[in-house]
Amino acid sequence: MDPFFYLVILAGAIAGASCGLLGVYIVGLRLPFVGIFISHAAMAGTIFSYLLGLSPIWGPVVVSAVTAASLAAIRPERSRMDPNVALAILFSLMLGLTFLGMGLMQGSRSEVLGLLWGSILFVQSKSVFVIGVAAAAFVVFALAFNKELKVLLFSRTIAAATGVHETFVYSLFLALCGIILAVNLPLVGGLMIFSLITSPAAAAYQICRGHRAVVAASTGFGVISAVGGFVFSYYFNLPTGACTVLASTVLFALAVAWRALAGKAD
Repeated sequence: MDPFFYLVILAGAIAGASCGLLGVYIVGLRLPFVGIFISHAAMAGTIFSYLLGLSPIWGPVVVSAVTAASLAAIRPERSRMDPNVALAILFSLMLGLTFLGMGLMQGSRSEVLGLLWGSILFVQSKSVFVIGVAAAAFVVFALAFNKELKVLLFSRTIAAATGVHETFVYSLFLALCGIILAVNLPLVGGLMIFSLITSPAAAAYQICRGHRAVVAASTGFGVISAVGGFVFSYYFNLPTGACTVLASTVLFALAVAWRALAGKAD
């Protein structure tokens, strides 16, 4: 079999696992727009990196990480604006910058358009290494700050009152979100990667009880969604992101059905 196929499988597994784990906290924080905002910040960073002649890898990583970390300044208790409203406004800004950058590009836009839908053609040994390092960094962070993250999932206000350095932990969490989404964006696609963050985690929350079970299930569902999407894309020459979205959505639907049937059985 073509060695590239195994590279595709490895890339899908790492991307799915890291996004699935990330989704546990994004869905748990009830801030789904965090994921979609950061993914579009990464996409805007990538496009402007092309325009300015910067590295297509490190440019979006820096832009995405810095932009994401700045979201820690949004505190509902100090503002009359709901965090999701603020994130929706910021998302629209990033979307506008993305299409502005695309409009400013000269010549062929095929490579940049590939960022919208994702493509296994972006899978390279170097890219797999980068997403692997990013995933490992997030795993280390999640283990090192496990207690703090659990408190943050409950309430940032309570976390601050109990002495947790919530601003630092939350800022670092968001920065790592930005990095993971930026390095996975070319493979999954800026318009599609949001599904890989939310659907596996939402499915895990449907059928699991306890934080560890949710983490394990969401990570596994992420791997299944991404690998399934990547394989389907490889064999049928379809957009990677679209295939991944369909796979993750089917998993979520199955989880909802499983919970409904289990509820009737009880």
